[in-house]
Amino acid sequence: MRIRVVLIGATLLAVLAYINHQPELNVMLAADNIEAVTNADFIADKIFDTISEAPSKDTLPSSLQGTSHGVTLTVHQDNLVITARLKDLFDYYLSAAGEETIAQISRRVELDFSSQLSALALQQALAIWQNYISYKTALVDLDQQYSANTHSLDKNQHLQILQQRQLSLIALQDQIFSASIAQILFSFDRQLDNHTLEKSAILASDMSAQAKQQSLINLNAQLPIEVTVSIKRNAQQKHLLDIDDVEGLTSEQKYNLRAQQVGEAAANRLQQLDEKRERWQQRINDFILQKQQLLEAELAEADYSIGLEALYQQNFASEEQLRAKALTR
Repeated sequence: MRIRVVLIGATLLAVLAYINHQPELNVMLAADNIEAVTNADFIADKIFDTISEAPSKDTLPSSLQGTSHGVTLTVHQDNLVITARLKDLFDYYLSAAGEETIAQISRRVELDFSSQLSALALQQALAIWQNYISYKTALVDLDQQYSANTHSLDKNQHLQILQQRQLSLIALQDQIFSASIAQILFSFDRQLDNHTLEKSAILASDMSAQAKQQSLINLNAQLPIEVTVSIKRNAQQKHLLDIDDVEGLTSEQKYNLRAQQVGEAAANRLQQLDEKRERWQQRINDFILQKQQLLEAELAEADYSIGLEALYQQNFASEEQLRAKALTR
């Protein structure tokens, strides 16, 4: 069983905030097990549909099959012990947005919680999940507020905007979760963001090149080991994405470049993922041709809708149809 790694996205699109009442939390706090977890970008218009059927606990969406979040929740004196791993669990299930609706994802989270927790601890975990959905929605507005009209700013003004956004982000987290819970859930992210801002401040300063280099060395030396590991991992991920962006590479050339970055075993897995994506894209392309043929038949609207639904059922398994519809609208 593989542990799924959810990659970081700098800007998060909307997820639906739909819960208005949360039970009062009485929780045990624990700051251990802080890991690097980041959030995939969400396609907002793909996740606002609702489906009445509850998902099967044992049947994951295709992107999660063969994986696990690896998070074991613990309880102390009937209260949930909160660690940063709880956010890992949330982000794991939310990474399937686009394949499943928020209603389905929420049901999966509830089933997962119910299998590990009961009574008060279960209520507390569900309340934090509900707050996490609200946080994702509020984060969209925050990003829009600070991303507008930044292209005309110089580097110092841009740095000030980033610093202001970081303060606003922390205030938002504290407001939604409470300061104590937010510190646990987002401790690692805050360390990484602070390091990025301090690095940007050094680079934007009037220091000499030699002084900047020494300051960066001193800054990196202060980093906790888990932050250092995450920065290296993110740099490696960027190199892999850069390889994907190079046009005209053969499969063998791409494999060799990846193997230099992550080793042959990981390069093999990435190549298999490429092949899986290519097969999926070919299925989408074939479906689009069939859809176009159906459209050109100039059927009545009701007949067209029936025919289109039949095409989805013929070409895609039930767990694939939400994703296929989002891609072929």
